[in-house]
Amino acid sequence: MTTNTTPATNAGPDLTLFLAFHRGLRRDFGRLADALDRCPDTDEARRALIDEHTAMQLRALHHHHSDEDENIWPLLRGLVPAAVEVLDRLESDHQEIDVVIERLTGPRRPAAEQAADLRRLHELLNAHLDLEESQVVPLIRAHVTPEWWEEAGKAVSKSHGRDLPMVAAWTLDAASEEQRAHIFATAPFLLRVLYRLSWRRAYERRAAQIFG
Repeated sequence: MTTNTTPATNAGPDLTLFLAFHRGLRRDFGRLADALDRCPDTDEARRALIDEHTAMQLRALHHHHSDEDENIWPLLRGLVPAAVEVLDRLESDHQEIDVVIERLTGPRRPAAEQAADLRRLHELLNAHLDLEESQVVPLIRAHVTPEWWEEAGKAVSKSHGRDLPMVAAWTLDAASEEQRAHIFATAPFLLRVLYRLSWRRAYERRAAQIFG
């Protein structure tokens, strides 16, 4: 990853994918809680699928927050010293969120307990993202170069490993129509082909089984 910290002189980095990912985080932990509520105790196959999808989303969230804590926030601390208070708050939020994630990634618990933690995570994430998008996203647009942001995004994509097809399809599903159109227009050709041929179908099959 490059470490170019020269203030951007153009429109700033392209945050479309970043914000589309946020939309997925805002939406789906609450939906997973609802899916658990509807899942009969005897339906082991569906419960296993809900747990598998929850684990995937928690891994994606971990990579997202790790990138912020290790790369984006330190960069902004250097570029915008006045932002230290809000960045401290966001890091504190991550620690509070991690406590819930630790419970969700532990041994399987009764569905009602798991659903309660998923709803707690939904609440914490939405409050956290409200602050991040209102206070820090404008700073990223104003001070981070497109080149630095693009390299950081490539590193995060690689970190998803085998989860990348499902994470990509999930993000596109959560994106607004405008965001989705922009992502399709700017994504590498090979990724667009893979999405249309297999990634979208695999995600849609899973979503139908989980959410009905």
